[in-house]
Amino acid sequence: MSKILTLGVATLDIIHHVDHYPQEDEELRARAQDTQRGGNAANSAVVLAQLGHRLEFAGTLADDAPAQLIKADLHQHGVATRFCTIITGGHTPTSYITLNEQNGSRTIVHYRDLPELTAADVSALPWQEYDWFHLEGRAVAHTADILQQIHSVRIDQPISIEIEKDRQHIDRLFTLADVLLFSRQFVTGRGFNHAHDFFNDLRRQEIRALLICAWGAQGAYARDQHDVTLFAPAQPPPAIIDTRAAGDTFNAAVIDALCSGHTLLTAIQHGCALAGKKIGQQGLSNLV
Repeated sequence: MSKILTLGVATLDIIHHVDHYPQEDEELRARAQDTQRGGNAANSAVVLAQLGHRLEFAGTLADDAPAQLIKADLHQHGVATRFCTIITGGHTPTSYITLNEQNGSRTIVHYRDLPELTAADVSALPWQEYDWFHLEGRAVAHTADILQQIHSVRIDQPISIEIEKDRQHIDRLFTLADVLLFSRQFVTGRGFNHAHDFFNDLRRQEIRALLICAWGAQGAYARDQHDVTLFAPAQPPPAIIDTRAAGDTFNAAVIDALCSGHTLLTAIQHGCALAGKKIGQQGLSNLV
């Protein structure tokens, strides 16, 4: 199996389970409350570790009690944190999640004031030890600097980037990746009603990476190195329990398949299958 480094954020998730989504100004009693570790790159790392890979997570962590919970959870799932940057006096980013038990939807209010990871924070990493690098498309200037650093020292290790939200100048990152994982929210926000048309637009811009987009309940699309558009249908569970981290799970499964030498079509099929399993259970533990 591969040694994989994920770079991004880890958060504290406070989840309230409710029997319906509240209306504005409504007072609603939660049926249950959970506190868990979250964050896109951290979630994907946990899934990849369950799939048998050796995982390390690099990000900024506060020096408060919630950060200790985050580290303990990552270690419990087999994810190393030796290259995390500790921010003295920092406060752990927190997501307040309303989980609607009627349909599994999750509504998130996120608070963050912790500094983002910078190229200086990871300048001493042993880049050549890794077989794959996976980054979140956030803090674009810092992420671009980190990617340039990886490009300057890597041998042939692939780089994947999750593009979830449309941030200022995020297109700068597109030419720095071998695999681009887009959210449906990003694609439709750019004015495209179908992933195929979005992929065509990127190819016109000379973006040569493998292009992948999870399309929710419909399934997932991809564009391979021969410019062929691929599709994998969704594989929903008997009941939708919890949609949190479904996208992170999909991304991890795609990386797992590509690391193992499978085709791009097999990779998105694997992603749909594992994401479907994820939304049929609470949390990420015992997913595999």
